[in-house]
Amino acid sequence: MRRNRAEIQVFSISFLDVLSCALGAVLILLIVVPMSPPSPEAKLKVIQKLKAIITSITTENKSLEQQISALEEEQSKTIPQPTKKPVPSLFGLPLKADHAIFLVDVSPSMLWQIDNLYETVSSLLNSCEVKQYRFIYFDAIVYNSGRYWRHGWLKGTPENKNKSLRDTKLHLSELIPNEPGGTNSGDALYEAIKFRETDVIYFITDGHPTVGETRVESILRRVRRINNNNIIINSIMVGLPGTTINQWGGVIFDPAANPKELYDFLHSLAEENNGVYVGR
Repeated sequence: MRRNRAEIQVFSISFLDVLSCALGAVLILLIVVPMSPPSPEAKLKVIQKLKAIITSITTENKSLEQQISALEEEQSKTIPQPTKKPVPSLFGLPLKADHAIFLVDVSPSMLWQIDNLYETVSSLLNSCEVKQYRFIYFDAIVYNSGRYWRHGWLKGTPENKNKSLRDTKLHLSELIPNEPGGTNSGDALYEAIKFRETDVIYFITDGHPTVGETRVESILRRVRRINNNNIIINSIMVGLPGTTINQWGGVIFDPAANPKELYDFLHSLAEENNGVYVGR
């Protein structure tokens, strides 16, 4: 809270004039009167003059007291500052955008955690305060139109979000178990950045790039070069890199996987593009 401050000016010009008159009257009494004995009429005039001065000073003093009282009362009032509306967030991610793209990895490694992936996407979309949004799915191929997204930009209404999530559940069940496999992170990011309206990207993946450009340094360098609109890129890692399921439904880990390299990639991607990295 900030106090409303006002400068209190106690002495006005008129008050100084009154003091000058009073000083003049005193000088008359001290200097003029002793040099020539005053007549009764002169004494009466001086007394009347002094009474008038006293009355004027008293009136001026009351006026000043009223002004001071009013200013003090004004100072005592506090002006409430507008409360900033908190930015919605989830998992530590800021969830507010004008035009958001949800970039969703649908490579086969997501199969054993498809429910976790769906819940992550659902939580992000439902919590996001977004004006318009769109989805892009990717594995070896980038799916940003046709049967997997035929809407263009959708307004961020509850009805549209519910419809999109129903479609998402269907698309995940169709795309993840089927060929082609692989994770084409680079082309997916480049495609999302092409949409000039975009101000925020939510990049959701579980694995290292394995198709297209696979060198993360090259992907990061190209993203920096083409991200001329300063799009915020948030990276969300689902599950543990290199994990999948075997034919009996058991979770197995690929010894060739390099989780640290993926962590570093997603951290750098978010950090270099003013975003946040989150692991799910």
